[in-house]
Amino acid sequence: MSTSPDQITLTTEQKKWLAQIADELGMPWDTVLGEALMSYRSKADISLGDESFYAAASRFGLIGCVQGGPADLSSNPKYMEGFGKSEP
Repeated sequence: MSTSPDQITLTTEQKKWLAQIADELGMPWDTVLGEALMSYRSKADISLGDESFYAAASRFGLIGCVQGGPADLSSNPKYMEGFGKSEP
């Protein structure tokens, strides 16, 4: 069953949400709505198992999202002590 674009309407509450988000982002409402639809579409198109962890984490904005954490542990010799050595 196909829906005609002419039949699509938004409730008053949905219009308020869209306007508020657009104002907060400083973007036109049609751009916000278009990006939301594209995001939903890309999530719906991905089947389980077809995507790497890195790709999923990137899609959800998780790469580099931690602020104020420790620096790269591999750059501190203390944390690398014994790395690569086999246990006796």
